[in-house]
Amino acid sequence: MTTLQQAYSVTPMTPAKDATAQQQRDFFRERAAMFSSVARTDRDHRWEALACVWLEQEKVDQIEQALKCPK
Repeated sequence: MTTLQQAYSVTPMTPAKDATAQQQRDFFRERAAMFSSVARTDRDHRWEALACVWLEQEKVDQIEQALKCPK
């Protein structure tokens, strides 16, 4: 991806409904990496892309915490 608009247009917002916790974690990790790449290439939307990285990483962290301490 080179622009934030392209990232939004080709990437699903959520993982598949039947995704395992590990698959969900990997999905959000990939999205965080994608937005990090966008932040480097789309200078006009750098801060928005970095905010997306942070949000996606928060999801990863929540899933990893749930995997460590299941209810």
